[in-house]
Amino acid sequence: MAATRADVARAAGVSPSTVTYVLTGQRSTRSSTRERVMRAVRELDYHPNTAARSLASPLLRTVGVLFRRQRSTIDSNDLDYVDGVRRALEPSGIQVMIPVMKSSAPLTELRALVRSGSLGGVVLMDVAQGDEREKMLLEEKLPAVLIGSSGLSGGAPGVDTDFAQMAHAAVSHLAGLGHRRVVALMRETAHDDSHARQDQARELLRAASDLGTDVLVHQVPELALAGSDVVGAGGLVEGCTAVISNNPAACMGLACAAHAHGLSVPADLSVLTLGVTEYRGRQGEAFSELSVDRQAMGTAAGSLLLARLRGIPAPSEHSALIPAVLTDHGSTARCQDQPEPARSLSALSAPRA
Repeated sequence: MAATRADVARAAGVSPSTVTYVLTGQRSTRSSTRERVMRAVRELDYHPNTAARSLASPLLRTVGVLFRRQRSTIDSNDLDYVDGVRRALEPSGIQVMIPVMKSSAPLTELRALVRSGSLGGVVLMDVAQGDEREKMLLEEKLPAVLIGSSGLSGGAPGVDTDFAQMAHAAVSHLAGLGHRRVVALMRETAHDDSHARQDQARELLRAASDLGTDVLVHQVPELALAGSDVVGAGGLVEGCTAVISNNPAACMGLACAAHAHGLSVPADLSVLTLGVTEYRGRQGEAFSELSVDRQAMGTAAGSLLLARLRGIPAPSEHSALIPAVLTDHGSTARCQDQPEPARSLSALSAPRA
């Protein structure tokens, strides 16, 4: 006989309503309570019967936007996506929530949340290569849409940044200003990182090859010191005259170090960021940025999910690509020293030790 919510409550020593709060995130609960409930869910293989709810309401009224990261690391850039999802779904009476995975086994907690029947669909953020969350959602047959790309064959549909276009636009912008050697200050990537980080570095090298520009890619930690290491009294390392970066902390370190060496942006070096709107220069000035309209991307994802909830088949194109646009804040300028374009492309540098 299948376990019930009451069974889980008895095994965990809590009330049935507390089980609901833990599984849905509707109220804050103690970590020890959450662990007991999640242990009982696993041991009893609790799987709520959502058929009755589905019959009563063919379009469940709550959608979750799921981040891989903790709530404390979610910034206003991320919330732009959420606002876009709300714009698409709330006119249809669908509430959008941001569940927070708090246990030591987030995938198990997510599965329990899905099985609780509290979500009618999911928009998945921070998507990684071969994302385990996507696989689980497909197994549970919950309608899901990605913001990003996992590379999973037959996976969920989604929307993603056109990284090839973004990289080409970044290198082309700097090359048009006479910059022929560029250092790319990129976040280090790991196997579970957002696919976006890996795509950005790869596409920058491809664009550089196409445009005859040298791009030296440095994958560095998200630390200010990492940015300060690429600039000295004579300017940027290895004769570079401009920086492309998706690493906000390193950009801050770069700006501070440049100032300490008597250099200024953009007179002595140009800085162009890739989608890091929240981060600014030493005195609060914004860096020029290539990024997508995050709210528009969220709206596109929400509209795609709404269609899936209504039973409309997913489009034949697995991911819709959103182009990046340049917001010029004056941190790039014409290169004062314009050497002949280099004929060879620098290889991707090894990650810092």
